[in-house]
Amino acid sequence: MAVRFVEGPITDFVKTCVDVPRFLACCRECPNYNKRWSCPPYDFSVESVWNQYADILLYEEKIIMKPELREKYYSQEEINERSRALLAPAKRQMTDTLLTMEKDYPGSRALFAGTCEICEQCDKEKGISCRHPDLMRYSIEALGGNVAKAVQIYFDDTILWAENGHLPEYFILLGGLMKSKVK
Repeated sequence: MAVRFVEGPITDFVKTCVDVPRFLACCRECPNYNKRWSCPPYDFSVESVWNQYADILLYEEKIIMKPELREKYYSQEEINERSRALLAPAKRQMTDTLLTMEKDYPGSRALFAGTCEICEQCDKEKGISCRHPDLMRYSIEALGGNVAKAVQIYFDDTILWAENGHLPEYFILLGGLMKSKVK
């Protein structure tokens, strides 16, 4: 695993990597759409969230796959299961780190890598309010961010995907910390 951080003005990030209409439309295709409080649709302006902050600290974690895992052929269901299992520990660690960083930067807000998984089962579909609004966070993509473009621009890296029944050489998780305009 390799972890890297990059920080810059959030206005630059929004200009180059955020396309709210495009990526919220992509969210409609996700099985979590309207099923998790951290996922669209929202009752607020996504653009207003980005505008509340001055800087963004991006947190990239690259998880290298062992050759023996990459050589094996998997069905799509097995790829999905294996990917979740392989990424879960790194995602939990990133979540914990980002929530800790929030405490170090008053007024900041974490952006999780993918959907919020603080609760094992989200209650949004039941019409029940979030059980942990103090811990629930959005992801970059749920706020209209292009994660693949951000990885390319800010880390000179490329997101790889499973292809032809094989896991990629590596997976990349991208999270962040939106830092307050108030110093």
